[in-house]
Amino acid sequence: MRKLNLLAAIALVLAVALPAGAKEMKSTVTEIDAIPRVKPQYPIPSEPEQVFYIERSSNSSTVVYCAKMKDGKLDPSEPVTAFWRWYRVDGHIKPLNFAERMMAYGIKSVKHDGPNGAYSFKIAAMPERTLYIGLDAQGKPEVFGKIGERWVKLVYIYLEVDDHGLVPDVPELDLFGIDRATGKALREHINRR
Repeated sequence: MRKLNLLAAIALVLAVALPAGAKEMKSTVTEIDAIPRVKPQYPIPSEPEQVFYIERSSNSSTVVYCAKMKDGKLDPSEPVTAFWRWYRVDGHIKPLNFAERMMAYGIKSVKHDGPNGAYSFKIAAMPERTLYIGLDAQGKPEVFGKIGERWVKLVYIYLEVDDHGLVPDVPELDLFGIDRATGKALREHINRR
């Protein structure tokens, strides 16, 4: 009960401290030569059926998103899953906790309504951004979405985390992906300052 009360208090602080539209988001899309490693000292996860991951400035622990397969197809009951790879400790897998699932890294609104039989979904902290999970031409799972007006296979997201306040803030983030039509690397930089 105490944990639930703490989560309710955090949600209330967020609702009061961050009213809708309080921070303007500015997005810039750039074509780049290759997908960079923002933190090259951090390990790159390599999980079976991995489709993308989220890396953070605060430490090397990484949220990994994987396709869930059944008989060579995406599992319709849960096509994509997320978990921590706890690199800052010993690299073990750790499930997302309740607050992380509900307010940050959890998967929301999964529907079987995407192009070519893909499933659409959203990440809890990015409800305005629709992503899709489907199978590529070789039958391998991939996550894709739009960066600017271009369809992109998502590789990873990097979050600049400011954890000096009561609740951590993400003033900047970068999405890195490969343009599905041209094969060019793209970076979308989002600034919320």
